[in-house]
Formats: sequence, C-alpha cells, structure tokens
Amino acid sequence: MATPIINVSILNGSNGFRVDGEPGFQFGYSGVSVSGAGDINGDGFDDVMVGALYSYVDSPPEGYAYVVFGKASGFNAVESLANLNGDNGFSFSDSSPSNPFLVSDAGDINGDGFDDVMIGAGGFYDYHAYPPRDYPATAYVVFGRNSGFAADMNLSRLNGSDGFRLDVVSEGQSISVGSAGDINGDGIDDVIVGDSYNGYVVFGKATGFDALMELSNLNGSNGFRLNGAWGNGAGDINGDGFSDLIINEGIGDSSAAVLFGKASGFTATIDLTSLDGNNGFRVDDASGEDRSGYSVSSAGDFNGDGFNDLIIGAPYAGPNGDRSGATYVVFGKASGFAATLNLFNLDINSGFRLDGWGEGDFSGASVSSAVDVNGDGFDDVIIGIPENEAIYVLFGRVSGFGAVLDLSSLDGEDGFRLEGRGGEFGSSVSSAGDVNDDGVNDLIIGAPGVGSRGASYVVFGGGFLNEAVYRGTSGNDSLVGTILAERFEAGDGNDFINGLGGADIFYGDAGDDTISVADLNFQRVDGGMGSDTLKLMGNGLDLNLTDFHDKLDGLETIDMTGNGDNTLTLALSDLLSLSDTTHTFTVSGNAEDRVNGLSDGWADNGVDGDYRIFSNSGITLRVHLAVRTDVPVSGVISLADLNGNNGFRVDGSGYSISEAGDINGDGFDDVIIGSPFAKSLNGVPSGASFVIFGKASGFDASIDLSGLDGGNGFRMDGITFLEHCGSSVSNAGDVNGDGYDDLIIGAPSADSNGFLSGFTYVVFGKASGFDAVMDLSTLDGNNGFRVDGGAAWDRLGYSVGSAGDFNGDGYDDVIIGASGASTSYVVFGKESGFEAAMDISTLNGNNGLRLDGSGMAVSNAGDVNGDGFDDVIIGAFRASTSYVVFGQASGSDALDLSSLDGNTGFLLKGETDDYSGFSVSGAGDINGDGFDDVIVGAYRDGSNYVVFGQASRSSATLDLSSLDGSNGFRVDGSDILGFSVSDAGDVNGDGLDDVIIGAYGADPIGSGSDAGSSYVIFGKASGFNARMDLSILDSNTGIRLDGEGAGDHSGKSVSSAGDVNGDGFDDVIVGAADASSSYVVFGSHDFGGGQLPTIPGTPGDDVLRGTSATEIFEAGDGNDLLIGRGGADVFRGGAGVDNIKVPDLSFQQIDGGSGNDILHLDGKDLHLDLTALGDKIQGIETLCIYGRGDNTLALNADGVLNLSDSSNTLKLHGNAGDRVIVQDDGWVDGGVNGFYHTYTNDDAVLLVGANLTIEFM
Repeated sequence: MATPIINVSILNGSNGFRVDGEPGFQFGYSGVSVSGAGDINGDGFDDVMVGALYSYVDSPPEGYAYVVFGKASGFNAVESLANLNGDNGFSFSDSSPSNPFLVSDAGDINGDGFDDVMIGAGGFYDYHAYPPRDYPATAYVVFGRNSGFAADMNLSRLNGSDGFRLDVVSEGQSISVGSAGDINGDGIDDVIVGDSYNGYVVFGKATGFDALMELSNLNGSNGFRLNGAWGNGAGDINGDGFSDLIINEGIGDSSAAVLFGKASGFTATIDLTSLDGNNGFRVDDASGEDRSGYSVSSAGDFNGDGFNDLIIGAPYAGPNGDRSGATYVVFGKASGFAATLNLFNLDINSGFRLDGWGEGDFSGASVSSAVDVNGDGFDDVIIGIPENEAIYVLFGRVSGFGAVLDLSSLDGEDGFRLEGRGGEFGSSVSSAGDVNDDGVNDLIIGAPGVGSRGASYVVFGGGFLNEAVYRGTSGNDSLVGTILAERFEAGDGNDFINGLGGADIFYGDAGDDTISVADLNFQRVDGGMGSDTLKLMGNGLDLNLTDFHDKLDGLETIDMTGNGDNTLTLALSDLLSLSDTTHTFTVSGNAEDRVNGLSDGWADNGVDGDYRIFSNSGITLRVHLAVRTDVPVSGVISLADLNGNNGFRVDGSGYSISEAGDINGDGFDDVIIGSPFAKSLNGVPSGASFVIFGKASGFDASIDLSGLDGGNGFRMDGITFLEHCGSSVSNAGDVNGDGYDDLIIGAPSADSNGFLSGFTYVVFGKASGFDAVMDLSTLDGNNGFRVDGGAAWDRLGYSVGSAGDFNGDGYDDVIIGASGASTSYVVFGKESGFEAAMDISTLNGNNGLRLDGSGMAVSNAGDVNGDGFDDVIIGAFRASTSYVVFGQASGSDALDLSSLDGNTGFLLKGETDDYSGFSVSGAGDINGDGFDDVIVGAYRDGSNYVVFGQASRSSATLDLSSLDGSNGFRVDGSDILGFSVSDAGDVNGDGLDDVIIGAYGADPIGSGSDAGSSYVIFGKASGFNARMDLSILDSNTGIRLDGEGAGDHSGKSVSSAGDVNGDGFDDVIVGAADASSSYVVFGSHDFGGGQLPTIPGTPGDDVLRGTSATEIFEAGDGNDLLIGRGGADVFRGGAGVDNIKVPDLSFQQIDGGSGNDILHLDGKDLHLDLTALGDKIQGIETLCIYGRGDNTLALNADGVLNLSDSSNTLKLHGNAGDRVIVQDDGWVDGGVNGFYHTYTNDDAVLLVGANLTIEFM
C-alpha cells in the first residue's frame, strides 16, 4: 500500500496557503518558528503565528513575530506578512534591542475569554557596539481582544493591561515559550518560559499583571522554577483534571520528564530528580545518545482513551542509518507510572516508536500535536524531517499499533507525507487550530530557508487528501486509500482499488480492474478499458444510476454484495452510457440486495447459470439469482396493524384531534382528542376533551379514554348543556410563558352571550397535579381562562388553533374562529393577569385583534414571510378563498381580510365552488428554504394546495392554479381528499417537514367501502412538480394510512401529534369519527423518502463517523469508535469494547451491545438525566462526561442497574467542573480505591473518578 504524498505547491487558497516573509532584507528566515494562536481576536476563527529573523551582512539579526487572522474564505494562494494591516493580522516588534521571533499560543492566561499569545525574544551579542554588549533573552505575553489591533504592536509598550514582559533570571541568549495549560486547576491557563538553564511556569490570573514580571519572584503561589529544564504543556496525561508538563532534554542528554499538575503545594523551585511516579516521571531512551527529548509536545488524545498522550523526538537515533531519527508516542493512563520510563520498553499498550526513513533524516527534530486534522475524532501528530524537506502526519486511532512503525511504510489509513521544496521545510511544525472554521483542524509548517524571505504553509485539514494521488504501475496493483478524498490512477494491470470512503476520484486505465467504494460520496469512477467492476462495500447503499449519470463510466459489472443489503436503481438510458465497449452488463449480489427499475420495457429471458437475463432495446442485463428484482410499491400502513410499538389506537372518539405540545413538561409531546357529544360524568351532554400523555415506551395497542387517571392523561368536561365542548381542539403554544405548553378547546354551541354564541377554553400546562377529570368551570385565570362569544349565533370556537407568537412579544397567542359571525379572533398571550372569563368583544389591539371575513377554519401558519413574526391562515370555503395574515408588533384592533394588500397578508384564490379553504394549516417548512409554508384543502375537487413561503409578494392575491412547483404544488386525488389537512412535522427524520391529508371517503383494498385513508407527503428540498397525483404515491414520496373497517371514515380529521414517544421522529394522529377511534402512528426512518443512512462496521476495529444529519451506526464485532456529529442518531455498538461519542443529547438511541462499552459526552453544558431517558441508553458500562466543557450527569440506582445487561457497575470519568447528581437515597460511601471513589446502593455500584464532583440530593 502506497503512502499518500502531498506537495504544498498545490495550495491554492481554498485548501491552504503559503505565507511569505517580508521583503527588504538581505537574509530572511520567516517560519523559523510557527504556532497556532487560538482565536486572539474573538471572531470565531483560529489564528496563526509566524516568527522570523531578518538581517544584513555584518549586522545583528532582527526578530519579528506575526499573527495572521483566520477567516472563512478568501485566502490567496500566497499571502505576504508585509501586507498585514491590523484587519487581517499584525506584527510584533520591539524598540529595545531584542529579537522577538519565537512564537506560541498561551491559552487564556487572564481568563477574559480571548486567547493570548507568547513571543520569545532571543538574546544576542552585539559586537558592533562599543563596548560590545550582551543582550539577554526575554519573553512577552500579549492579551487577546476583539478589536483595536494596529498593523504593528510594539512589545516595549506593554503595560499590564494589554500584556506583560517576562525577564529571565539567567544570563544567556536562549529562550523558549509555550502554553502550560491549566496546571494548577484554577480555571485559568498558565504559561512556561525557558532560558539557557531553567524553565519557569507562570500561573494565569484574572487581573493584577504588571508591565514587567521578574521570574526570580516566583514563589510557588504565582508559579515556580524548574531546575535545569524547560518544556511545553502536555495536556492531562493521568486524567486527574490538571494539565501536566512535558520537559525537554534539558534535564540530561537523551532524557525528558513529565511533571503532573495539581491544585496546590507547588514550591518555588522544583527539582526534577525528585520525580517518583506519583508527581511525574522521567523518560529515558535506550542508548543515552539518541537525544530523545530534543523536541517534545502533547500528542492530544491519540488513541481516544480519554487520557492525553505525549510525543517525543529523538533525531539522533539511528534505526535506519546514522541519525535517521525516531519519534516516540507515549500513551497516558490513570495510574501506574514508574519513576522512570525507558522508551525502549514501549509496547502496544504503552505507546510505540516511529522510525525515520534514512541516514541523516533527523526525523523527530520537530514534533507537535496536530489535533484532529482528518475529522475522525482522534487527535493526530506531526513529525518534521527538515533534512528530508517533509513532514509526516500520523492519524490517531483506538488500537492496532505495533511497537515500531516505520514512516516509510505508512499507508493512507495511517497518515500521509507532506513535502516542501527545499528551505528546511518542517523545521517548525504546529497545529493551527481551525483557521477557516470548517470544523476540522489545520496545520502550519515553517520553511525558513525558502527563497530570500522564508515561508510558512497553512494546510487546511479534512479535505486535503483530495490532492493525494495513488499511482499504480504496469503490473497488477493493490491501491488502498483512506476515509478522506483522494485520487487513484491505476496502471495497465488488473488492479484492485479500495477507496475506503470519501470524495474519491478513480481512474482504472487498462486491464480488468475492481474499484471498491465504502459509500456513495465518490466524485468519479472511470474503469477505463477492459472489463471493470464497481464493488459496493457498504451497507444500506442505494445507488441510483440516474443520480450518478455523470460520475460513472467504463463499467461493465456492479457488485452489490458489500457488508449488508444494498440497492441498485437503473434506467435504460443509464446503462447506455455506462460503458463504451459493451451493451451487456452484470449485477452481482446476495440475498436482500435489490435491483429496481426493471418494470418498464424489460423482457425476462430466463435463467442462464447463476444469472437471470433481462433485455431491452439491445441492452442485456445479467442479474444474479440471489438479487431481488421486484418493483418497489407504495408505502401503505393499515391502521389495524398498530401494536403499541409502531403506534396505537385510542377508543372513545375521533371527532377532533391535535397535538397538544408537552403540556406536563416531561419531554414527551402529548395529544388531545375532542368528543363534542360526550356526556360529562354527571350525565350532562356537554362534550369533553381528552389529553393522553406521551412517554418513551409501554403503549398498549389500544387505549381506552375511560382509563385516563391523571398520571397517563386526563379528561376535561364542558360546563353547559349541549355546548359541544371539544368540537375543535389544538395545542395553544405557551400562552403564559411558564415553559409548559397550553391547550385550546372550542365549544361553539354554548350560550354565553346568547344562543350559540360559543365558548373557548384555554387550559394552562403544568408539571404535575392533574386529576383524572378536570371541570372546565374551575378555570380561574391562574390555571387557564374561558373566552366568551360576543353575540347569539356567533359560534365562537367552531375552529381553534395556536397563532404562534403573532405580535412578537415572546408569548404564544391563540386564534379562534366564530363561524356564525364570519370572524376570527387572535388573543394575545401574556405572563399573568388573565381573568377567569374574557368577553371576545373586548379585544382592543393591545390584548388581541379581530379578523373579519371568515371563522370557518383557522390555523397557525408559521412564519410565511420570514419577518420573525408568526402568521395565521383562515379559510373561507364558500368563497373558495383562504387568507394568510402576517403577524406584526402592533396594529389596529380589527382587520378586514378583504383588505390584505401583500404587506399585511395575501389571499389564496381557488377554483369556483371547489371549497378551497374548507381546511387550512401551516405546513412547516416542507422545502427547507427557511420560510414556512401553508396547505389548503379543497375537498370538493379532491385537490389540495401547498403554497411555499417567501419574503415578499408582488400581488395581494395568489391564484392557486398558478402553482408551478417553484412556488408550491397541487396534490390531486379523490375520495373527499382534503376534508382535513395538517402539518405532520418530520415523520421520516430527513430534516424536512411533511404534511398529512385526509380522504375519509377512500375505499382501500382490504378495509372496505368508506374505511378512509390519509396520506403523508414527505418534504424535500427541490424537485416538486406543479402537480402530484396521490394514485402513484410510493415510499420515496410518502405513505398511505388506511382505515380499519368499512364506514370508519378515517381521515376525517388529521394532525401532527408531535413526538409522542420521544424517539426523534414526529408522529401523526388520524381520526375516524364514525369508528369512535383515533390512531397515533409513530414516525420512523423505515417509512422511506428520507431513509436514514446507515454507517456500517466490519468484524474488525472500525472508526464510524457521522454527520449533523440523523444516521444509524451499525458497528461490527471489533473495538469500534462511533462518532456522532448531532442529529437523532441511533448507535448500535455490537460486540467488542466500543467508544460512542455524542456532541449533544439529540440522539434517538444508544446501545453499546456486548463488551465493556464507553459513552462519551463530547459537547459542553450538557445535562444527561439517566432517570428520564427510559431505555434510550443501553449496554453502557462507562460514562465519560468531560467533553468540551462542564457537563452534568443525573442518575439513581435504578438508572445504574438498567444501563447495562451484563454489569451492575457504572464507571464515571470527568474533570473539574463536571458534576454528578445522585437523585435517590440509600447510597453507601465505600471510600477511595485507587482512581475511583466507590458508592453502593444494594446491587448498584458507582465508581466515580477522582476529579468529579458528586452531589447527593
């Protein structure tokens, strides 16, 4: 396998850039020192530093340092330090005779939130002066800030508020500077300075820096001196929550040392000969002559075990010739350090050695952590070989390291080689942070001998390997890439090319080549001449040849066998362009692999050996007998098949239904069902409404509303005879701003202010205390309120809905339709001050407003015009018109809907007498363009219209017949389609909102006449036609929900149900009024359309990386690393010891599987409550909560026991600032045993890492 080689000559501004030194000097050595700078100006982009030495003949050198600001884009291929102007970066100079050319990040030494930097100024002997003078070295710390950088900063003018100077103790010209991390754990970073003889650690603090700090004044409380040594921050090697130091060979030739951080007890001077394994340890090499410790650095967490590791350069070692050089990676661990570690004794558990190529390479002369340059979740390292004009980047991973690795044998899975063109390329190396903020760390490499100025190279991480080229020979080659993007150019033989994933480019050339892809992210596959095969090695891949029409060429066989079930979708035109040499193609695979597209024009010519032969227009297709060739059918779900796992039936009513939001604040959405003809418990036929609480699991196949007891839901009874309470129901949003969703219920037949004037009830949510039955007469303004109709026959409450935050005051509002008055009302939410009863006629523009023109159908519309205010939609079906009214901060108390002018809202005009507007609803953002959309039902024509939101409109009226796919689309069907419409949330988890449409007159096969059907139409980003015919709906475009039995009329009411079971997919609810039933159908990626991508593992040790979208991780039997990047992911660890990393808590499910599995919280400010997650997390034996900031874990004994099927012990790791909250009693303190503090509660055992704070509630 070949080592991927990249030459920095390919840097073009988009993949990185070169930084040239300033002109005007006879000799220029910019890049003699390089470093990341953190984010010194707080703009969200990491910055870089470059140090330079300039001089003329017969003059002392002049040192300069520079900061180059990061940004998202716009870098030139070559930037010049001479062009820094304060906006794009700046330089450091010194009016005193010093040479500020050594650079380093400093962390945040003053705790102000901005990263700081260090500059070292080497001393020199000025023999031109009279008398000659020796200038000692010095160092500077410069504080970051968000603005005010001039083109040049004079270090002599630092005054303590913007930075300070550090004067060394020893006379001499040598200097070193570096960040020490937070060695004393006080929350503020520290720095380390070295002179010719000693190292000095200076503790950070929030304030109180003088312009000058004498290092001789360090006393143990403000810092300390290291006798005879200097070094760098090492991260936290032993996992105790304190940063440690790695000390260079100043303690002795071919030696290094590690000093552990601690909270206190530092003396003014530390003698490193006193290290005993508890406070640190010494590192020696085998020969004593290798100069191990010549360069030292943290390696980050190279093997992903939660402990920082070390990298130590030994450039004088001779494994492949004299001074070929070696580098050692030493793994961190919790304990068990001896006083001395001999690098010769490293094994696969403690670290490994990297050998240089050849004689005189001096490999390891410069080393550094690269952080994570390939985005796989493991930190990487950089090794500089300036004599070879190259650096190597070695990728971190869980395991698989031998005791010795030769750099000449690296393949693309291990890392890559980066080459310069002369100029001591690689003499200084560093991580650059994330300069372009693309989420992947970058590199900076110094080449001070380039040209007459010197240069530095910033190489962007992540996609840089798309410039790596793997070239074959004239023989039969095996070319294996990495998970990143690369280019393969095979030779003339019969070659095997394995891309391993990423945006690869494959050229097979001559010979019979096999090109293997792990995913469908490749840019191009060209088999070339010969008989070539594309081999799908993944699982769950769906290769649609039409989508890849311009990416595939020169292929005669597609092998779908892979690691699981894959699908090939083809059309005749796709095959015509797939090969230039034949019209016969072969498809291989195994059981459950599938070929789609053979239903139109293809003839089945029977079986020939192991293949079935199909033909069409001169094309012959050979499909292996094991591969399925049946044609996809529409996704259909019978409501009779709901079993509690995929949804459930509610017996008792199906007249009106809606999502209820999360009324009890338990994290699960609830549903509300109205039964306007129900009798109250005292026998009065007033109508009722029922709330069913969501939960993670445990639903029966059917729920009877009579079984609601206050714990699983509750009933709300109307208060007057035949008021028809529950005729309309809806979630109301959070009207009173208390954090709980509220409800709105219409009772249009109540006689509040005359016959059929109508009632509407708003019921406030709360955390607990729900009785089985709530009498709505008890609403008193604190628990909700009633809205009374204005006059007889108004029928207020005929339709109700949330209005979102219509007036933008931070409180949700409600909309109420009064069908008899042809009026709708928006009632504004507020924090308090509600009366028990409100007369709708008192709306005055401050507490709400009246919308004259219709009250038949009302709904929240979302933010259709993107102005930050929620809008509403009102249907007037007798006029075949619907109205969208834009929210606004203030206005009059009344608005006539006919006066909408495009600025205040607009009209949606249907066909004459089509009953357009009989049902209306917001549609969410179905096309993902950032504007909410609306849906209008016109059941008399069997048509429905989805209208896309947009920022502005040229007309106050939109004719629905003008929808053309770009501004919306029409959905056609029959069977009274559109009697009910609603948004559906995101049912299939593809990130786009969906809609649901009811057709209660449908006669689905197997259910009977008028059983009814409902249709869920999936959102998508583009590709809508002007018209969608539901008769050809398939699993890519939506699903159909068929009623149970004849005459049920399911779909007479439809609604989103929110996420009732908390699985990350939105659910829907369908009402079948004539069956007195409602059906909640759980969303799922199995519905199709937005089918969740599956990231498969193998039987070996894998690294599976996700994206910010929702995915399924299916690890294999090895010790795997699963890295989520957000989204409602599903993690299945399988066998082996698996590490699962999540950046947030949006995941659907985590199952570590068998083995001792570890869950890492990789974000910050996360609060993981095991008591509230049900079975969302299983098979986990260790939790690491340290992440990227302070996180909190809440648990109880049952949570510990339920977390794993194989162990009753839970191990917890974290660092200072992380907390564990134990929420039950009965725990017994078992004291500290090694690294862990032990607690027991009956069978539950909790092992808490020494750095964690634990609280018992």
